[in-house]
Amino acid sequence: MKLLSSAEQAVVNKDFGEIWNTRMARNTIIFVPLLMVLLLPVMYLLMILFVPAGEMNGVDQMLQLLPREASYFSVKQGMFYIMTNVVCPMFFLMIPLMVSSVSAASSFVGEKERGTIQTLLLTPLSVKSIFKAKVLSCVFLSAIATGISFVVFACVITAGDLLLGMPFFLNWNWLVLVLFLAPGVTVFGVVFMVLVSGRSKSYMESFQTSGYIVLPLVLLFVGQFTGLFQLNALILLIIAVVLLVVDCLLWFVAARSFTPEKLLK
Repeated sequence: MKLLSSAEQAVVNKDFGEIWNTRMARNTIIFVPLLMVLLLPVMYLLMILFVPAGEMNGVDQMLQLLPREASYFSVKQGMFYIMTNVVCPMFFLMIPLMVSSVSAASSFVGEKERGTIQTLLLTPLSVKSIFKAKVLSCVFLSAIATGISFVVFACVITAGDLLLGMPFFLNWNWLVLVLFLAPGVTVFGVVFMVLVSGRSKSYMESFQTSGYIVLPLVLLFVGQFTGLFQLNALILLIIAVVLLVVDCLLWFVAARSFTPEKLLK
């Protein structure tokens, strides 16, 4: 069974082109992943390699975050382990969240802003098919950006592991994060933007609203970095399952609210 009909695929292709031609969306899709998985990890790695540990502030406090299985690491290895397993997961999750939300803002609100939604509604496609195609186009785009980002991130971290003589970074935490949590975050970003698109008058307004959905990630980052709690594979899997359930509920609500009357407001 085909996931999309030929007409729905045409909508997906159209949305890909329109999202890419929107400067802010294109810049977000390119520069957020570059910053999160390349520039920041490389800068941190260079700092660990070339700055003496004694000249770094807060090293002792950071090393207290090391789990028992990593307690034998040297100071430099411990710092890199914390970056890889405490800091970078939150950076990485920003990619599917930001790419999906900015894509959805461009696809749904941008369609209204450009005045092309009326043309789309006149096609033989049902409103349900239009909704499905537009949501999946944003999900596909975010999945592609997230997949490429993880490959780049894996190359950077593997290089760091080799330089510092550490074991390969990939563990259960990262597998759960990439295979379950990142897809859940992607769908959440899209359906959240669909829900707020009906109230947004412009693409910029909806994009600014997307800033609120970053807050839970920031709280997770602060909580773990301050030692308030430690995320492991089981906790990440539970969060992913809860998020996927929430995604299903929001998808249902968003699909019901996606009506011609609201689209033409």
